[in-house]
Amino acid sequence: MIVYFKVGNYKSINKPLTLNFNSSSIGEHSESNIVNNGKTSLLKSILLYGHNASGKSKILDALDYFKWFINNSATEKNSNQDIDVEPFRLLESTINKPSYFEMSFFIGKAKYRYGFEADRQMVHKEWLLEVKVTKEYPLFLRIGQEIDIDFKRFENSNDLDKRTRKNALFLSVASQWNVKKAQEIDGWIESIFNIHGINDKDYRQLTIDLLNDKKYTKIVNKFMQKADLGIDSVDVVDIPIKFEDIKENIPEELRDRFKEELKRRSPTTVITGHNKYNDNDEFVETESFIMDKAESEGTKKYFNLIGLLITALLEDRLVIIDEFDARLHSLLSKAIIKLFNSGKIKTKAQLLVASHDTALIDGDLLRRDQVYFIEKNVRGETKATSLVEFKPRKETPFDKKYLEGKYGGIPFIDDLESLLING
Repeated sequence: MIVYFKVGNYKSINKPLTLNFNSSSIGEHSESNIVNNGKTSLLKSILLYGHNASGKSKILDALDYFKWFINNSATEKNSNQDIDVEPFRLLESTINKPSYFEMSFFIGKAKYRYGFEADRQMVHKEWLLEVKVTKEYPLFLRIGQEIDIDFKRFENSNDLDKRTRKNALFLSVASQWNVKKAQEIDGWIESIFNIHGINDKDYRQLTIDLLNDKKYTKIVNKFMQKADLGIDSVDVVDIPIKFEDIKENIPEELRDRFKEELKRRSPTTVITGHNKYNDNDEFVETESFIMDKAESEGTKKYFNLIGLLITALLEDRLVIIDEFDARLHSLLSKAIIKLFNSGKIKTKAQLLVASHDTALIDGDLLRRDQVYFIEKNVRGETKATSLVEFKPRKETPFDKKYLEGKYGGIPFIDDLESLLING
């Protein structure tokens, strides 16, 4: 479980910004929206709000980069390649400084704090600490290419400092060389689901796999039925696409690449079943449709997310979704958030989303410490402020006050109509 994530000098973020999943002392929804891991009380979900270009996506990009660099830095690069990290570029003083990333998290009952600082040339600092009660024990500390390792706590890591390139993370190298704790951390980071709201199709196969598993076929169908989409059933069939049947429609210079792409594609087609009625509103039979041709974009997005949601809740995973509410009705978005905030479902899964849907800023759904407002200052620096820091009363209509500008994070748009009045 994630405790907090901190990032600084990355894209639109200059000064270190923290998303904190530690619950505050407020009392609302304490039986549902909080999960206890030992003596630590953590929020099950956090929502980010802000106008377009406020930096919400950049915060989630930072988490995605943190994950990618840990999972890939030991294998992706040679010693001469640049690190693909971007500092805050709107101040001269930050361009040549390293970007900063740190996360505190639980894997089971073990708590860790891990982070690194890196620019395009090298990893400047890296640290991993294990937290025991109130004391932290360094497993390794790195400055440049000097790595101080506690071999008792970080077993089987002898001589791996010599195998670590300046543009690679020591944690990644240790995982590659079968250091158990490094592999556990690397695996936990890799298990994070990170999805952009308009690229949800990447996760469709996960839903299809569950649908094809007899243990989950019924629950996937129930998820579709209970969303009031007019769909009574969902199934998959294999309809292979033959290259010979479509090659005449493809430019000759693209045929080889397209042929290879077809080999990688799943031939599976999703079929939705709708009830068919006679003129007396009596059920007659089920009519089948191809989802991609007949269903709305919102329906397709929801189907794509089902497998991810079920897997995350069953396996206690962190889910990150940008543009969360894109193509989803407010009530369906609320239903998904309620899954993670549920006091009835036994799970330690967590949800972090960016949204524009103010209907979700609802005191009946969220605690005040579960909402962050994201905005930029005059320098273009992204900052984040939790709703609880404004100290509103819990009965306050948060969505109304947000749109009135009480909490920041809204656009101040000039009159667009005047631009065209005179042609």
